[in-house]
Amino acid sequence: MYKIGKLAADAGITIRTLRYYDRMNLLKPSLVSESGYRYYTMDDVLRLQHITTLKHLGFTLAEIKAVFEDAEQTTSRVDAWRQAIRLQIEAVRNEVDRLNLLDRMLHTTLYTLEIRGDVNATEVLGFIQQMAHHQKIDKDNKIRANLRKSRFQPEEIEILEDLPRLDTDDPRNMAWVTLLREVREQSHAPPNPKVEHRLAARLVDIGEDWFRGSDETLDKYWEWILPEPGNEAKVLGLDSETMAFIDRIVDNYLAKVQQ
Repeated sequence: MYKIGKLAADAGITIRTLRYYDRMNLLKPSLVSESGYRYYTMDDVLRLQHITTLKHLGFTLAEIKAVFEDAEQTTSRVDAWRQAIRLQIEAVRNEVDRLNLLDRMLHTTLYTLEIRGDVNATEVLGFIQQMAHHQKIDKDNKIRANLRKSRFQPEEIEILEDLPRLDTDDPRNMAWVTLLREVREQSHAPPNPKVEHRLAARLVDIGEDWFRGSDETLDKYWEWILPEPGNEAKVLGLDSETMAFIDRIVDNYLAKVQQ
């Protein structure tokens, strides 16, 4: 058994916290001696571990108490702990999903800033909305994955799945967004054959590398991500205007190289 001071020290919390849990009927010592000393068993230690885990996941103490009350309605001590642990696992997985989504959204916002040089209010509000409805985003991603499988061959899907994603910290991303930003800037600047030739050469090199020399897969992918008239870009930074500009400068570059 643990005395309250020993349990507090070993768990890295205060005696005041343990006394507060006792008053809340959240974690009561299994034994209180005649002299008033509080003693905690291994079951109490496990309960404290559950409380600490759920607190770190953002649960309030009232919510944690409700979790234990639900679990303790089961028929045995083992079943009660089993239910409590399962609830923790579910909560942890939900938090992992939320943090993974937050990580992806932050990376996307970062690269949006790099490509466009700014992030407008609409995009920030969209970010907030997507965070609030992350289950819908995961569902939409699954739908897109199924559509991709219906359009591309397995060996082509393998290539596509290896492409850098702008919602990750893939080291290829920064080189790509830097190039894409320059491409977008040049698309609105007066024609400059020398600059366009240089940009096209880099685009061709990237296409050759990322698509493993498969021009057919690259062409199919390029057609697949082309936005429908009046719709937003399917891939960050690749709106219809930018893609048309890329098509033009790459075609000119390839024509000169083949001469």
